[in-house]
Amino acid sequence: MAAIQTIQLLGLLGAVSYGLARLARASRSAAWHRYALVAQPRAGLPAMPRGYSVRELAAADLAEQAVDASPAVQAERFAAGLTCLGAFDPGGRLTGLVWLGTGTYDEDEVAVRFLLPADCCWDTGLWIAPEHRMGRTFAALWAGVGAWMEPRGLTCSLSRISDYNRTALHPHLRMQARVLAHCTFVRFGNRQWSAAARPRLVHLRGAQEPARAVLDLRGLDLAGVAPVQAGSVNAS
Repeated sequence: MAAIQTIQLLGLLGAVSYGLARLARASRSAAWHRYALVAQPRAGLPAMPRGYSVRELAAADLAEQAVDASPAVQAERFAAGLTCLGAFDPGGRLTGLVWLGTGTYDEDEVAVRFLLPADCCWDTGLWIAPEHRMGRTFAALWAGVGAWMEPRGLTCSLSRISDYNRTALHPHLRMQARVLAHCTFVRFGNRQWSAAARPRLVHLRGAQEPARAVLDLRGLDLAGVAPVQAGSVNAS
């Protein structure tokens, strides 16, 4: 019964992907990731909720804040050139963060570097304080992303979502999100394989600057991608 419910919830491909990811984690020597590459059009983003504000934060601004990213992760993101936007409620409390970058993005879950279209940014690390997750912070963060994108001439924000993570995808559906493609990464020991990236097989040497495959998104036709429909996330 549980398997049938999982298929109904995630779709067949999503359920298979979820099962493979769990099996790989259980092995402790392998990993499976199948991502939906999602484009979030700026035109679909909400207006800023009344009383909220979003502003760019520096490392010093985060030093006294209790957020999900550790100081080491924050330092890595700033060193990679990412911009941190923070949402503040009407009382001036920090309620959420999102990180944005342009040009390239080095994924932290798999060894791949995404090459981004000139009119797109990449969003990652979206976090909302637990006590504010039922409030307006999500809308405020995305309104802030739109305001950050506009003067830079950016039309879409790209991200990756595990193909079985419908909870993460559904909020994007309401903002006219689009699925560009799916890509799979498989790791066995210290080797990673992906049909989508080049080279397909990467030896993870464990050096200070790890080996990475490259996935070039610059040739994607953003204008020609149909809006995501409910239940379509698992389509290849």
